[in-house]
Amino acid sequence: MKTRRTKPQLLMILATLLVTGLTTGLAAGDTMAPRHEGTIELIGLVEDAVGLVESAGVEAACSEFREVGSRWFRDQSYIFVLTMDGRAICHPARPSLEGQYLNEMRDPKGKPILDLMIREIEQSGEGWVHYQWPRPGAGKVFYWKTTYVRKATGSNGEAVMVSSGRYQMEIEPFFIVEQVEDAIDLIRSEGEGGAFRNFRDPASGFLFYNAYVFVLNDEGVLLVNNAFPENENKNLSDLADIDGRLFVQDMLHVPVGGSAWIHYKWPKPGDERPSAKSSFVRRVDFGGRELVVGSGVYFDQEPAVRDLGPKSDVD
Repeated sequence: MKTRRTKPQLLMILATLLVTGLTTGLAAGDTMAPRHEGTIELIGLVEDAVGLVESAGVEAACSEFREVGSRWFRDQSYIFVLTMDGRAICHPARPSLEGQYLNEMRDPKGKPILDLMIREIEQSGEGWVHYQWPRPGAGKVFYWKTTYVRKATGSNGEAVMVSSGRYQMEIEPFFIVEQVEDAIDLIRSEGEGGAFRNFRDPASGFLFYNAYVFVLNDEGVLLVNNAFPENENKNLSDLADIDGRLFVQDMLHVPVGGSAWIHYKWPKPGDERPSAKSSFVRRVDFGGRELVVGSGVYFDQEPAVRDLGPKSDVD
């Protein structure tokens, strides 16, 4: 994915946000701030774990991270530490993984979890990775999991990745904003062909929960949409939701360099019933070709659970 923008850079982008029918909580200025208690707690936990690694060293910190019932390892929440090339230093939930390289670890869709974590660290020193994984003790039922990872430097100067994740997290607006920013940078670096292949690939970092990237040209032709591929190459400029709102027109009215949250009703993937949806879109000039790049989320949606049954080889 892209070279991630820092939070100050993203806030500068959003300072010029064009707001279309905003609801409370999506106003300009707070879309990059975590809204949910679980997210805030996760960020604080990982930041404190990084502080412990940097003050006490990796080995001493890992000894504390392994203590069952501590703030570091409680219920289904735990801190895990890896080298920068993907070797597990401490993994309290699955000690058998310690010492192993986990680069080949993938979720049911083939998403390379460790590779995505390493990429986040290399790009900005921290980031978020979304994938499907079984809860400890839940057998072969897969849940969405979101992991926050940060780089830390131990007392011996060794750089490591410090991470923790949560299952079935509530979607944050900044997840969607960063997804769109990632998509824009990938189009710039790889062109439409390479970028669009990534957007469609379920193993890429561009698909999580029910969030997906879509791209329109300046006439309203849908160029890519993984969730509704049947609409690709169609002009959707006159598409209206169940209330008659011409939401694609709203997207096309965003000026070049501008961005907006657009609110409308649209079916969730796999469902025919319209649901309230919010999409963040940016209109960007790619060397004389203007595209609207966006991603949306159903903020009221409970993330899906996937049961692979006995065919899964994940313990």
